[in-house]
Amino acid sequence: MFNNYKDELANKVIYQIYTRNFTREGTFNAISEKLDYLKDLGVDIIYLLPISPIGKLNRKGKLGSPYAIEDYLAINPELGTLDDLTNLIINTHAKKMKIIIDIVFNHTSRDSKISLVHPDWMYRDKNGQMANKVGDWSDVYDLDLENDELCNYLVDVIDYYSSLGIDGYRFDVVSLLSRKFLEKLQKMLLEKYPNTILLGESVEPSFNGYLRSRNISCLSDGELYQLGFDMLYMYDCYPYLRSYLENGNLNDLNVFKMALLHENSANPKDSLRIRGLENHDQKRIYEFSKKKNIMMSLAAMTPFMKGPMFIYNGLETKAKKVLNLFNKDSLDWSIDEDWFNFIRRLIVYKKDQISRELLLSLPSLKDGAYLLITNYYSNGQKAYGIFPLKNNVKIFDDDLEDGIYINYLTNKEVIISNHLLKTSLPLYLFKK
Repeated sequence: MFNNYKDELANKVIYQIYTRNFTREGTFNAISEKLDYLKDLGVDIIYLLPISPIGKLNRKGKLGSPYAIEDYLAINPELGTLDDLTNLIINTHAKKMKIIIDIVFNHTSRDSKISLVHPDWMYRDKNGQMANKVGDWSDVYDLDLENDELCNYLVDVIDYYSSLGIDGYRFDVVSLLSRKFLEKLQKMLLEKYPNTILLGESVEPSFNGYLRSRNISCLSDGELYQLGFDMLYMYDCYPYLRSYLENGNLNDLNVFKMALLHENSANPKDSLRIRGLENHDQKRIYEFSKKKNIMMSLAAMTPFMKGPMFIYNGLETKAKKVLNLFNKDSLDWSIDEDWFNFIRRLIVYKKDQISRELLLSLPSLKDGAYLLITNYYSNGQKAYGIFPLKNNVKIFDDDLEDGIYINYLTNKEVIISNHLLKTSLPLYLFKK
């Protein structure tokens, strides 16, 4: 929606950082010292989890959830100062990278500044008490985003951080925000910061249905694109893949393939999804399978799809667990060189698509423990992405054209004969 940068987003690499646990120090300054590493890795956009002070009332864990925000306009002193954040912005831009931050406007901590100074801005239950619309989020209360004064205040919050040089925002549970607020935000950004990057954490289909069954407003993905969001999460289809990885039921994998097919037809042509399986709310791929070849397929399938590559800090080091959200839990920086180089190769591929402009990714609906995706490019080129989810998968698929191909990931020849292929490793196949 916002100006020309969106045209480039499809080939960008977004790297999610949990500042508290990204380094031993857990500070903005420590991230600044890692910028050369991130640049060399191939990162284009760094994305920070919430940076504001955390409430103390009903705090989860020792340090609390960064999503229980006490004051939107303040900086969490654990992470540094406003000057430290400003320096990080300047240093990031000096490396020709962009920086976005997490914004949490559905709720605040139960002892937030807003709840104390503007209690009329809080959501109330049928008994008139501050509450949550849904869920057992014991450390937060929801906001009333139909309140005009609150909407104006939150737009001003975005204006403030944009004035500091923040390039964009990831909106937490964006589907639960009000159309009224998002329309006000869209108007302000178009007038003052038209190149702003907007990433939305849209909710899973089952959660959307649950909310609507309770008469709770929940915006559709299509509405969010219309309201200015450049990118949404892959939650429209990922739950089905996750279910397959957890229980091995091929029916779930087939539903995932159908959901991917539907994604292409149901959304605007220029809409984007961030492509990554890991984030602070989801399992690591290591937790689904400790077999290296299966992990490679899981890591390789998402950057092959249309949309920016999304890396949760530690994917490149083969991190084995999601970092604890409520306590200090520093990332393990020991590196498996083979794995690290494989991830770098995926990043190179994602950037290489710029020269070809990926127009469409279509999955094959053939039954089997693999995912076959065909990419179509603006220059008429076609490529196959093949991702086995078991060892020695036999792939017999009418979508596979016979011929000699080069596997982009290894630069080795692969022959397809009689629409048949057998592999244990992911393949990016281009016609020789």
